[in-house]
Amino acid sequence: MGGDNLPECDKELWKTGEHIATIIDLKPDTIEEIVKSAAKLSGQRMDWHYVGGRAAVRALGDLDSARAYLKEGLRQYEGKYRFTTEQDSVLPLSLLR
Repeated sequence: MGGDNLPECDKELWKTGEHIATIIDLKPDTIEEIVKSAAKLSGQRMDWHYVGGRAAVRALGDLDSARAYLKEGLRQYEGKYRFTTEQDSVLPLSLLR
């Protein structure tokens, strides 16, 4: 992602990764933590970057697994953000169950 204390976005993921989600209304350090955890648990390469003030999450590999672990990581912040994937509209996570 880049920024004050965050690493730069993975250049390969930026160029060739698939967009799997957009996260709105969470702080960058929180998004970084969630995405890194989802990548580790899913075994997929994942990273994120800002586009138009929103966090765009990209992944390579098993995209369904990446999305599932990302959603799981976001559950603890339910009601504090908005989230969307290609399959979902921008809604609070509680409506995506």
